[in-house]
Amino acid sequence: MIRGKFVVACAILAFAGTVDAELNQDQAERAVETRQSVLHLMGWNMAPLGAMARDRIEFDAARVETNAARLSALSQMMADAFAADTRANDVTTEALDVIWEQPDDFAAKIQNTIDAGNGLVSAAATGDEGAMREAIGALGSSCGSCHDDFRLDD
Repeated sequence: MIRGKFVVACAILAFAGTVDAELNQDQAERAVETRQSVLHLMGWNMAPLGAMARDRIEFDAARVETNAARLSALSQMMADAFAADTRANDVTTEALDVIWEQPDDFAAKIQNTIDAGNGLVSAAATGDEGAMREAIGALGSSCGSCHDDFRLDD
């Protein structure tokens, strides 16, 4: 887990110097790959929690606690992962231009996700299944609202 975070952090830092500059194609592809990796890992950690909240799989408080910690850390990487504006490059992405056209709105959605992730960490620490279910729902809603406004429809 630490190695994975280190790799993502290094990739994000590689783009830090190019945020205000035009990206070459390789930089843009790496930027998109990095942010898609962060989001893929968020989905991978969120999926079982959503299934638990909907009673599709058995509720597992220990797994909620583990995934909550991961989601909290990943959500804090989102702003950095989207810092590089890749619109001028030929890259395949579901990110909408509005991300960079309305950065304050996007930043607010990211902050809501960070707050919801931290809320899930707190709920998991209580061991209260009801609180965890509610916090899973809040995080899912936060993720969904960002998808609604800033992601190309599937």
